[in-house]
Amino acid sequence: MSTSPTRHSNRGNKPKLLVVDDEPDNLDLLYRTFYRQFQVLRAERGRHALEILAQQPDIAIIISDQRMPEMAGTEFLGQAAQQYPDVMRIILTGYTDSEDLVEAINQGQVFKYVTKPWDEDDLRETVQQALDAHNLIKTRTADLNRVLRQETLLNTITHRIRSAQTPQDMLQTIVDVVGRSLEVSYCSIRPYCAQPSEESCFTYRADAVQALATENSSIIAQTLWPTDRVLVLESVLEASGNQIPDAQERLSAFAALGIQSSVLVPLISRKDLVAVMALHRCQLERPWAADDLQLLITLADQAALALAQAYTYEQVQALARREALINTITSAIRSSLNPRKTFAAITGQLGHCLLYTS
Repeated sequence: MSTSPTRHSNRGNKPKLLVVDDEPDNLDLLYRTFYRQFQVLRAERGRHALEILAQQPDIAIIISDQRMPEMAGTEFLGQAAQQYPDVMRIILTGYTDSEDLVEAINQGQVFKYVTKPWDEDDLRETVQQALDAHNLIKTRTADLNRVLRQETLLNTITHRIRSAQTPQDMLQTIVDVVGRSLEVSYCSIRPYCAQPSEESCFTYRADAVQALATENSSIIAQTLWPTDRVLVLESVLEASGNQIPDAQERLSAFAALGIQSSVLVPLISRKDLVAVMALHRCQLERPWAADDLQLLITLADQAALALAQAYTYEQVQALARREALINTITSAIRSSLNPRKTFAAITGQLGHCLLYTS
């Protein structure tokens, strides 16, 4: 017969310890030893312990007896190691020369073994070592996942930017990739390096707001403004007038879009403001993470450089076309003394140029 997980007040702040033993007296002893430090879960069979793990995969440590009916401790811990590799596993045994135990240790299925009868202080020390190892693995795994996520996003942005044909394509690419990756409701960019206008705002909309989207570009544009620093608005409604210029008009735009929380990130190249990117959430489900903000700053630096280069290239092309047009018109004037033919040549070239640039 097995018992349900033990309930204890304020347990939500405690790490979880699963103890598995077919002897109720041992389960009670282990509970009394660790209930102050851990949320202790109990099982009398390996199969029941696997069911508890499936329901609560955030268990930090398992202490399991070796000799149990139906499933030995090494067999149970072997299955737990395959399905939940981050859980630290300790085995209790009176037979240190068991071939199964030696094999389990050699295969990394057991963190440590403790011989019966155990010394309480030694067991406490072993469990503390297991908890320290679990926390270290958890921290390093989270760090690795964060770095991989950042590298993936940076590589995606870099590749997509390089394949963009125009600065406009580049801007739309940035908001699409960033908006999807950071799971925001809106992600917008408004360029400021050359004749900004309400129509030059590029926006990503999540599916949840896409179906309800009735806004126009002028409303979205009101949620961005020139800034030379990262601005975090955890709650738009609680933001001060010092944080939001023309606050009344802009707060109306935030309200119309259902925006609750925002971040504004400047894209600056050579001390010049190239554009401003805004990320908006329509729910206050969590604060903006420091890692995400740092990632946005890195992305903004790369995007600002790429955009500045793209705009410079466009300007060079425009100057080249203007120079070519001047040379063509000059040649037409010099090659004909007939005013009508000269005028026709000039208007033809101007018309071709306007059609090309449009």
